[in-house]
Amino acid sequence: MNAPATHQASEALGLWEPRRTLTLEAARKHSSRIRFIRLCLIMLAMLLVAALVWEFTQRGTASDFEDNPSESVKMVNPRYSGRTEDGLPFYLTAKEAIRTTADETTVSLINPVLEFFREEGAKKSLVIAETGTYDNINKILNLRSDVDLNTDDGYDCDTTHARIYTKTKTIEGDEPISCVGPFGTVNGNAYEILDNYKTFVFKNQMSAVLEPEK
Repeated sequence: MNAPATHQASEALGLWEPRRTLTLEAARKHSSRIRFIRLCLIMLAMLLVAALVWEFTQRGTASDFEDNPSESVKMVNPRYSGRTEDGLPFYLTAKEAIRTTADETTVSLINPVLEFFREEGAKKSLVIAETGTYDNINKILNLRSDVDLNTDDGYDCDTTHARIYTKTKTIEGDEPISCVGPFGTVNGNAYEILDNYKTFVFKNQMSAVLEPEK
């Protein structure tokens, strides 16, 4: 009679050896699961950190590749204006202008267009080009590629280089030029245009087909 009572008391107190053994085994399994879950979480966190580091590294590389350290300012549809020595206005526009840190006084131009007036009361004359540079301090426009000069008095000249001194209203070029005007057609290997864009000087040999004045 005493043994069952003792057994019941021990079982009630959780001191029965088989049950205690099962409880310790379940605790060990639970601890193992916790350690495994922690290990998985740590590994997952390390993978996420590695992925983030790789992503930022790739983005930094792409940005460095696309960035141009020599560029300081890029302008779209810029417009410059000024006046010649005799007080007439001129206007310079372009599709795009870039000022670099290497030379902050000069801008590189894409599709520049110069509008000027040869004399008071004259119609507008134009010079257009594919590329060029403009010194805004000294007001010197240096044009390259497909330069086309059209004056109000009927002269049309094509060349690949024109250095225009906008204040003194003169042009010079060290590459071939072809002009069509009231005098006929003239080709030269270099040239100057002086006296308010009125006098054409062809250099380094020239060929011409002149038309007599009517």
